[in-house]
Amino acid sequence: MNRDRRLHYEGALFAVVIGLVLLWALRVAHGWDELRASIIIFLLGGIGVCLAVVQLVMDLRSRPGGPQAEGIHFDAPSLQSGSRWGNFEIWGWILGFYAAIRIIGFPTAVPLFVFSYAKTYGASWFLSCLLAAVAWTFVYGVFEHILHVPWPEPFLAALFEP
Repeated sequence: MNRDRRLHYEGALFAVVIGLVLLWALRVAHGWDELRASIIIFLLGGIGVCLAVVQLVMDLRSRPGGPQAEGIHFDAPSLQSGSRWGNFEIWGWILGFYAAIRIIGFPTAVPLFVFSYAKTYGASWFLSCLLAAVAWTFVYGVFEHILHVPWPEPFLAALFEP
């Protein structure tokens, strides 16, 4: 069996394995007594199973060794960083986000992080504010209003308690 044909079947087998794992997760979540705990599994698992089926159909319909259809590219244009810091910049953003969560709390840190990240990397004021508003609306709407997630008390709130 040539290499193209083997890769063709390996892709289909991978889609089947992923689909079966997601189906197993859905089956396990179905047995849970608390529906609120299983909502995210049903949502993401259902989407994942659908995507695995689509990928499997695409893998089985494609011809091994034939011309490959070009997929959608979501690659962002590479930024030419003049700094020599490389990954330290990424780790700085991650650790800064974590510090903001601990200091001012998650619901406040998310839109602040989104705004500062977007603005730092060239987004306009309008787009930065819009993305921050969408992030805050999502956090507030889903986690606060629908799921009623109890957030840990931020360090800054402890300073202002009487």
